[in-house]
Amino acid sequence: ESPPACTGGGRDPAACAGQAVGTVVPSVDTDSSDTLFNWKAGVLHKTTPWLNLYADYAVSHQPPGGENLQLSDSERSADNANYDPQKARTAEVGAKWKLAHNQLLLTTALYRTEVSDLVEQDPTDGNYYQTGEKRVQGVEVSVVGNITPNWNLSAGYTTMNATVEEGAAQSQDGGSRLTYTPEHAFTSWTTYRLPFDLTVGAGARYTGGLKRGRDGAVGTPDHTEGYWVADAMARYPLNRNVDLQLNVYNLFDEEYVAAINKSGYRYTPGTPRTALLSVNIHY
Repeated sequence: ESPPACTGGGRDPAACAGQAVGTVVPSVDTDSSDTLFNWKAGVLHKTTPWLNLYADYAVSHQPPGGENLQLSDSERSADNANYDPQKARTAEVGAKWKLAHNQLLLTTALYRTEVSDLVEQDPTDGNYYQTGEKRVQGVEVSVVGNITPNWNLSAGYTTMNATVEEGAAQSQDGGSRLTYTPEHAFTSWTTYRLPFDLTVGAGARYTGGLKRGRDGAVGTPDHTEGYWVADAMARYPLNRNVDLQLNVYNLFDEEYVAAINKSGYRYTPGTPRTALLSVNIHY
């Protein structure tokens, strides 16, 4: 009769050989220490009373085990203590305008983030090296503020050109785009207070399609489609301390896929039309 297994040891059964029941055996016995220098610099120029221009640049490092505070002895894992920290460089330039007598703020920006020293397998010798590189760049536009004293607006649009610059393709279709990253995203929300104190609001959200990761699954979708969702609300003060509010999410009951797993066999459906009636009490 074989002795009962101990606790721990990762996926290596040999780690538990000869150990008593309940003995905790670590899967990794190693340590790593270093001093990392992260920094950020920016400059802002007030061109006119209503226009500001800015630029910034930042460098940060992710040491092995820095994401989940756990080291690994796998040569394919960035948490292996033998690897160098991954490096991220981010640059952004933009402008901020004050419009409508300083009641609206319009912001535009160009950005780029590059992550290097990613662990990649060399197809020629099968070994792993820190030669991988990813890049995300795009444009951000947002507006927030009041169009009139009773009319409020908030909206934002983002493009994300996310690609693998060095290393193997990650998406199922073999393209260079990063997985689970939409190329376009948009959100908006506006409210208006009517003369009899009723406030109504509505908004729309858009998320572009997502490519899933590479997998051996056959016949399953390799991406999700983009989707639009609309929301609405109404709020009415019963007195100076109590508000009654109704929120309706996914107003038109749009059917969409919110997420998909790596093989494409499972997905997360979008939330159907949902109504929430609440009472807000404030003092």
